[in-house]
Amino acid sequence: MSDKGDAVKGGETILFVEDQEDVAEVASAMLEELGYTVIHAENAQRALDLLEQHDDIDLLLTDIVMPGTLNGADLALRVQEEMGLKAVLVTGYADKAIPTDQFERFDVILKPFRMDELGQRIRAALDGE
Repeated sequence: MSDKGDAVKGGETILFVEDQEDVAEVASAMLEELGYTVIHAENAQRALDLLEQHDDIDLLLTDIVMPGTLNGADLALRVQEEMGLKAVLVTGYADKAIPTDQFERFDVILKPFRMDELGQRIRAALDGE
């Protein structure tokens, strides 16, 4: 394996917020295969509850469009400002659902994504690249 492959190895804990169960299962399996520990929340409020319970979460990976009063972009902004937690956003709606400033502030992965792309983007966010 090359050095490039070593760059995508995990070990950190990711809070993954996704309301669609089938998408959550597939993406969680990808993240676990990459070596990450995954904690899943089905909405932003549940994610906030989990963040209060866990002090070992290294990254927020959240879908943008979700039911509830807080969307994924708002959640990411809040946890970044209040907790200093790094965040990556996921969407199937391209730029229609996301204000431009959020595209500039957060890395956004478009669905459907491949495991190698997910791994590279997660690693870059965790490493601050």
